[in-house]
Amino acid sequence: MKKLVFILLAVILSMGVFTSCEEEEEPAQTLTAFVIGEWYSQDLMLGDTEAYFLADIEKDHYTLTLVVGDDSAELPDAGYTVDNDASTITIDQPTFPGNEPTDEVVTFKVTWMEGGDTMTWLPVDPLEDDAPTIVWTRSTGM
Repeated sequence: MKKLVFILLAVILSMGVFTSCEEEEEPAQTLTAFVIGEWYSQDLMLGDTEAYFLADIEKDHYTLTLVVGDDSAELPDAGYTVDNDASTITIDQPTFPGNEPTDEVVTFKVTWMEGGDTMTWLPVDPLEDDAPTIVWTRSTGM
């Protein structure tokens, strides 16, 4: 009888050792989490001026730096919201030097890939907002 109990116990323990646990899938990254970080844009034409942006996007606001040639201007912090289901980001219009602050917002459709280091912002209504399409690349310590 002791031998049978020992064998049964050994079988039960070995089943626990050799059965694999299902790996829990990591939840998919959301756009909300993806956008947080430091980014730089491709060169853009702002009127007749070639420029690019540096963006520091935090959990509840973003800071934008406008770079034109060797000159740069840090714009005041502004807010943003993300709609993960629609893959959109709505930003408070940045206040450019010499312009009055505005309460207008611009909404962009965002294309991105989980684990990637680029995202593209396409204005939802480019004619109304006069906003450019912006391709952002995650900064790696520029």
